[in-house]
Amino acid sequence: MNMQSRLAAIVAIIAAILALAAATTRFAQIDEGTRGIVVTQGAVEGIQEPGLFFRPFAPFTRIEIVNVRRQSRQIEQNVASSDKQLYDISIQIDFSRKTAPDALKAMYGRIGVSDAQLNSQLDGFISEALKTASTQFTLDEALSDRGGFSQRIRQYLTTSPGDGQLAPAEQLYINLEAVKVLDINVGEQYAKLLAEKANLEVQIETEEKRRQQIEAEQANNLFRAEQEAKVALTTEKGRTAAALEAASRESQVRTVQGKSFRDNPELLRLRERELMVEMLKSGNIWFVDPNTNLTLLLDKMASDNPAVTQQIIQESQVITP
Repeated sequence: MNMQSRLAAIVAIIAAILALAAATTRFAQIDEGTRGIVVTQGAVEGIQEPGLFFRPFAPFTRIEIVNVRRQSRQIEQNVASSDKQLYDISIQIDFSRKTAPDALKAMYGRIGVSDAQLNSQLDGFISEALKTASTQFTLDEALSDRGGFSQRIRQYLTTSPGDGQLAPAEQLYINLEAVKVLDINVGEQYAKLLAEKANLEVQIETEEKRRQQIEAEQANNLFRAEQEAKVALTTEKGRTAAALEAASRESQVRTVQGKSFRDNPELLRLRERELMVEMLKSGNIWFVDPNTNLTLLLDKMASDNPAVTQQIIQESQVITP
């Protein structure tokens, strides 16, 4: 074999090796939001994080790309309430696959990496959850407590149905991100009944507010009357106390004056002269009967009460111009 033939053979061998290497090399780009499941001879070898996977001479190895982004499923279904009412309900479930390597390996062996396969199984669980949850609520309760209804659906999907059984979410290796009741549609007849009920509730609420307003006004008026009565009572007590105090003090003064006149006749005569001078200043002359109680007369005149004084001496009074 000449040199040229040998060179051609070597080139052919190298080309064959390169072709074989190219055919058996495994290359994959793992994007964010995905994971690569490395499968060799049908068994899961490992999990490839986002990045570049390259392995030469790996004829029995392949990379399965699995979506771990957040996904949504919307389901609409006709269900029956606990009070035997039929209605259509629409819900949305947000979920994502678990990203732990062990969970991804188990998921691959159980349901594969297909989103369609996962969604098909999840829809079945959601349908059962809707049927179960709807029988635990009356239609009115479902309409007024959508949050509670959503929570009951979540509870069904995340709770084990019995000993040794996995919850639906565990069976599918997913995390539930959100459960929302989007809409509830009822029949025309029931919708009419609901409208009438709403009108009655508005009327009841209006009447209740009116009753509370009347009670508040009555309480206000009662409070005002009580305050006015208290003020009047306090005023009257003050007047009575003042009158009693004045009478007590006047009595004390008279007692002291009487005692002074009895103990000091000169003081009594001095007071008589002062009184005569005051009567003369008025242009009148007063003649007093000798039997008149002069002490009482002086006290009454000193208190500027001419009506009482006149009553005492009216039979002996003579006015001279």
